[in-house]
Amino acid sequence: MGAHRVLIVEDTDLLRRMYRDRLSQDGYEVLEATDGLAALTVLRDERVDLILLDLIMPRMGGIEVLEAISADPRTKGTPVVVLTNLGEEDTIERAVALGALDYLLKNETRPNDVSEKVRLTLSAFHAPDEAATSAFRIRVRDREDDADALISHAELKRRFWCPACENELALELVPVPEHHGHYDARFICPACGRDFAI
Repeated sequence: MGAHRVLIVEDTDLLRRMYRDRLSQDGYEVLEATDGLAALTVLRDERVDLILLDLIMPRMGGIEVLEAISADPRTKGTPVVVLTNLGEEDTIERAVALGALDYLLKNETRPNDVSEKVRLTLSAFHAPDEAATSAFRIRVRDREDDADALISHAELKRRFWCPACENELALELVPVPEHHGHYDARFICPACGRDFAI
């Protein structure tokens, strides 16, 4: 998977450039929009992993963008962090009600803070779910392909049958979190739970 893509929607050029430069330096692919209408155009054409969204902008503000995002099945669920100023508490509450995950006060936030918020939000949002980290059980067909070599290597005494309860063994694959696509493997008896490491 490539770099996460972050869309910055901010009408103040200086802030947008500062956030863009820092996030680019941190390895994110950054897309930009200067107002809400431009943001919706980007979202129609591009996949993004997170949106940094200013609330007060010309043409279309952040609240209208959030309403459009939540109404569109292609963008609904995209994590949004709102960029706002002091004194906009009611607008922040409305943004959160529309699905914004968090907010940053622009006059109290440095580019480092924005980068950290993006990192934390993406980590939480893209954390592996339980289904993705659970074990997979696979049946191995006896006497096909490398079955005999595997039986010999794993020193299985009864081929693919549990010596304790006579049930057929399954090959259990457990994802290795730090190495995508890598698995720890063992034979396990689904009936009695006895396992045989490979």
